[in-house]
Order: sequence, then C-alpha cells, then structure tokens
Amino acid sequence: MNNIDELERHLDLLNEVLNSDNESDANEDELYERRIEVRRRMVPFYRQRADIFDLFDDNQIYKVFRFDKASIWYIEGLISNKLGRKLFGRRCLLPIEQILVSLQFYANGTFQSTVGNVLKISHPSVSRCVRDVSNALCEISSDHIFFPANLLEIQRGFTEIANLRGVVGSVDGTHIRIARPHHDEEIYVNRKGYHSINVKGICDAECNFLSVSASKPGSSHDSNVFADSVIGRAFKNNEFGQSYFLGDSGYACTPFLLTPYSQPEGRAEERFNTAHKNTRNTIERIFGTVKRRFHCLHGEIRLQPGRTCRVIMACCVLHNIARKRNQPDFDEGVEEGEVFEIRMPPENNDVNENVNQEKLRLRREGFAKRQRITLNQFTY
Repeated sequence: MNNIDELERHLDLLNEVLNSDNESDANEDELYERRIEVRRRMVPFYRQRADIFDLFDDNQIYKVFRFDKASIWYIEGLISNKLGRKLFGRRCLLPIEQILVSLQFYANGTFQSTVGNVLKISHPSVSRCVRDVSNALCEISSDHIFFPANLLEIQRGFTEIANLRGVVGSVDGTHIRIARPHHDEEIYVNRKGYHSINVKGICDAECNFLSVSASKPGSSHDSNVFADSVIGRAFKNNEFGQSYFLGDSGYACTPFLLTPYSQPEGRAEERFNTAHKNTRNTIERIFGTVKRRFHCLHGEIRLQPGRTCRVIMACCVLHNIARKRNQPDFDEGVEEGEVFEIRMPPENNDVNENVNQEKLRLRREGFAKRQRITLNQFTY
C-alpha cells in the first residue's frame, strides 16, 4: 500500500468518526472505542522510518557513508551522549540517525540526501543534524587530533622516509571553498579569487592529523596562519627543543620550520631538497585523502564561515578515526572546480620595525640550521 492509499484510508476513518459524532443517539462507549482505533491505525511517519542498515549492504554502506557498519557504531558510541534533543514530543531523531545523515552530507556535500529521504527527514532537520554532529565531533577533537607526549616515534617515522632526522611534522595549508559570507566578505576572498577558509594542517608520517587550524579566512597567508596557531607559538617559545617541521617555499625558513633551498648549489643541497620533498609529501597526500573521502571539502560548502569551520574540523576528526579503524581510503576521483582569477589589492607592508627584526633573526637562524643539517646528513 502506497502513502496516498494509506492517507485516504486514514481520512475515511476520520470522516466516519466525525459523522458518528453527529448521531445524538450513538453510544458514547462505542464512539470512544472507534476513536481509539483510528488513533491506533494512524501511525505517525516518524514511527515508519526504515532501518538504513537493513536497506544497504556492506559495500553500499561504505560507499554512502565512507565507513563500515562497525565504525559507524563506534562513532555513535563516541558522541551519542552529545546528540540528545530536549523535545517534548516523540519525533526526535536517534543519535545514529543524525550521524548517518551527517556522514552522507560530509560525503557528498548536499542536504537533499538519499538517507534523509529514506528516513523521512526534512531539509531543515538535515541541516540541524549536520550542525549538532559537527559540534559534537569538534568537542572530542582533542581526543583524536593531538601531539603525543613522546615525539621520538614521530621522528622515527619521518626518518624512515628519506633519512631526514629530527622532523616531528609536515605542515601545509589548503583552501576550502565556501559560499559568499553575509559579513566581512572581502577577507574571505583568497588569492585565486574565490571565498574560502584557509585550513592549516600538520600530520605525521602515517598520514594522521596532529594539529588542524580551520578558523582563518581565505585572505590569510599560510605563514601567518601557522605563526598564530597554538603549535606555532609553542615552537617559537622553544617548547619542542631542536625538533622542527617541514614546509614548502610559501613559509619562511625558521629554526622550527625548514623550507627547501630555492636555488640549491651542489649535490648536498639537492639531496636535502629531494629528502625534504619526499618527507613533506605526507601532508599533501592527507589533504587529498580527506577531500576524496569527504567530498563536501572539495566542492563549495554552502554554510556560513562559523559552521563551515566546524564541518572542516569534524571531517579531520573523522579522518583520524578512519585511520584508527583501518578504513580503506576512498579512491573515487574528484573533479577540480572552476577557479576565477581576479586582481587582489596590494598588501600593506607597513609593519612594526621590531617585528621585522624578529623575523629576520628567525630567518637567519633557520638558514643556519638548514645548512648544518645539510652538511651533517647529506654531504658524502
């Protein structure tokens, strides 16, 4: 029986009860029983929701949600206590239903999802599910994205790649396209001419996120995003000793973030650049992996910046959970979106002289440290 036939049947029952109310000599007990019967047979739509796990096989579950069934239940166990809704009615979604709807949004970036239709959830309800699940994942982000107390294991992993010792992370940034913001639009326009969030990520040799900063507008420079982050300030205060990160030429070379030689001279500097490239490549791979698994990060997120930042962080948390749960990478290709180049206003170079002096000092120390590493590890 389809929904139209069921609705017509319910209407017929209601008309029958209403007509019975007009009969003055009707038995009140009989009318009461008939009303109870009508209410019993008119099952609310939210009690007819299907079980997604019964409709999809294992391959479909992974393709739609990017996780297997056991991992989805694992995620539910992590955040279910944060997804309860204080409603007086009985229509509130179960935590697992909110998670399924949100996972499909992360996977394809659209609110009008198949899961939402199957579960008979409206567009606004899907949006609220994404909001609540993203907030819940952000609350547990420190449990899944962090630097371990012992950095030796991280250093050992990077050393095995290209024999570059002392590295505790690979750092880079990526731009996540967003819809046009309602406020402060100009600061979200990046150098390629579209609105975005500048996301800074640091990862280990196993492609796990160690740190993620997803709160800066697209106009922010990568080096400034790193310098303003908690990890950047910690390294500047020498809290990590002689350890250092690897970054591309978009960053300034400092004692705690080494960049490649722009114009290598001699075999030793060329070897350093080759080792640097092979070791730093992990952060590029991790961003590609995350965007393939969660396609919402590759397209345009049609949310305002605050909610977009939480969606980005939620996807990074889910990536680390996927690595922990040994979930295979999602290899479905993605197409590059169209990029519009526009002329950006000139940067303001009027900065405090003391800040300039500090930057020059750090650069000199960074060049000296890079040279020492080149001589000690790549001269043979």
